[in-house]
Amino acid sequence: MNIFRILLAEIAFRKLNFVLSLSAVMVAVALFVAGPMLVEGYQNQTQQVVAHWQSKIDESEAGVAEIRQGMKRVEDETKAQLDALGETTRQVTLGLGFNLLIVHRDTNMADFWAADYAAIDMPEEYVDRLAGNQNLTMVTHIVATLQGKIDWEQRKVLLVGYAPEATQSHLRKKAPLGYIVEPGTVFLGSELGVGRNVGETIDIPVRDSDTSKQFTIAQILPEQGSKDDISIITHLSDAQEVLNKEGRVNQILALNCHCAEADRPKIRAQLEEALPEARVTEFRTKFLARAEQRDAVEASSAQVLGEMQKNLEDRERILEERKAISAEMAASRGQLERLLITLSDVITPLVVLATAIWVGLLALANVRERRTEIGILRALGKGTGTIVTLFLGKAVLLGLAGGLIGFGLGTVLGQALGESALRVGADYFSPRLDIFLYTMIGSPLLAALASYLPTLAAVVEDPAIVLREP
Repeated sequence: MNIFRILLAEIAFRKLNFVLSLSAVMVAVALFVAGPMLVEGYQNQTQQVVAHWQSKIDESEAGVAEIRQGMKRVEDETKAQLDALGETTRQVTLGLGFNLLIVHRDTNMADFWAADYAAIDMPEEYVDRLAGNQNLTMVTHIVATLQGKIDWEQRKVLLVGYAPEATQSHLRKKAPLGYIVEPGTVFLGSELGVGRNVGETIDIPVRDSDTSKQFTIAQILPEQGSKDDISIITHLSDAQEVLNKEGRVNQILALNCHCAEADRPKIRAQLEEALPEARVTEFRTKFLARAEQRDAVEASSAQVLGEMQKNLEDRERILEERKAISAEMAASRGQLERLLITLSDVITPLVVLATAIWVGLLALANVRERRTEIGILRALGKGTGTIVTLFLGKAVLLGLAGGLIGFGLGTVLGQALGESALRVGADYFSPRLDIFLYTMIGSPLLAALASYLPTLAAVVEDPAIVLREP
């Protein structure tokens, strides 16, 4: 009779012992398989959840970066537009001429506009005071003039004397503005130049004197559509001599290139501080349209940037919320994951140990029940190897069967617990080949080790003593 048939007959004869041992091995293997499976499935789900929230965070960060780039683009475009407007405004303003008029503070402006010149004159040194004032940074191209009506060739004309532009040493040097007239020469307005040629000489009477002063026509101005058409333009010193006002001026012309509406009070404040004896009038010419256009561009840009800033703040708030949720979720799941690992690391060895003890006790009981059978086999000449093979072979079969069934049970149990207790879908779980190999090797080995001592007891017992017992 071969050993395998004897093993099957033994199992069939002592079913309860085998079933109890098999159940213990199955439970141990099921826990050995389900524990790591639960941990791995939960880790897989955690990685996917973390990846999901990370994708949301990346999406929010991309949105924030896009808005910031958009804001930077709007700021750059606005700056470029303002720079272009500023340059255009500067060119237009230069082309229009001076836009600030500085006269004595006692000047009656109603009389000024009626006469086209200021009746009250000022010391010429006022110009030097303005040009030398370091705080005067928003006004450039300061030019002193002296204007007055004279009788010339039986008509009333306006004599205008221009000084060279005053030097502002604290500002960057710029191309001079206004008429540059050499002493002893004149520029004739278009109406006064009719019938005359450049290079001719004219005589201009000196006020309150019987004398006159001779000038050479240096230029006949094109038609301006203004008082310049009936003006004789001279050097300031010549005008002072003709009008008999040595060292005096009655108007100071200047240019304000800062066209924003908000800058005008600052300009007036700088001028009034530098020269409190004077008053400032602004020519509201075409350049103001450029100023209004500049203000409109700034306002539009500010509105767009404001809306983008609000959108940016909303996106940043969502980003921070998503980061907080992700961090809280990762911490919570990490804590539960550590708990699962701890339980698996503690409970599984305890169950395996209990199973080994249980299988050993059942094997010992089996040995005691089979003492007579063992004695008969020994009396029939069966050696120690046969006895060991019978008991350890049964243990190995027990381990193989328990490992195989326990692996399937543990896989089902892991998925069921994952879905019901941890809300982890079945697709996150998959049987592991390494666990299966460990189970099919470890289970028979564990059962054999648990049965070793009872087997040893069966081998060392004397058959003669066993057979004498009633």
